[in-house]
Amino acid sequence: MQELNRDEALTLQAMEEAMWRPETRFDRRYMEAVLAENFSEVGRSGRLFTRGDTLELQPVEIDIELPLRGFEAVAVCEDVALVRYTSVPSRATRGATHRTSVWVNDGRWRLRFHQATPTDI
Repeated sequence: MQELNRDEALTLQAMEEAMWRPETRFDRRYMEAVLAENFSEVGRSGRLFTRGDTLELQPVEIDIELPLRGFEAVAVCEDVALVRYTSVPSRATRGATHRTSVWVNDGRWRLRFHQATPTDI
């Protein structure tokens, strides 16, 4: 795998961090524009989420430290990027999670897949 250019990596970091900001995460129009039509997720709990499930999520408090810890983005192939980072609660003592996302650029970046795995750090 190869590194993305700095601008692409910064764009993807901003887009991942937007998933942790209530004003964008719970803005349906924003999320419809960002999530690929065939988006799916394996949540921290192991639950599978479809695009529809994600769009229907009700607002909740988000307790995550920004910027995201250990953020890295690499090109898998042309127009596909793999993003990895660890989300860490800003107030809770537990709940750190390794996260991986696949972003596809079809003229603009869209989130295609996300997986979360609990970790102790």
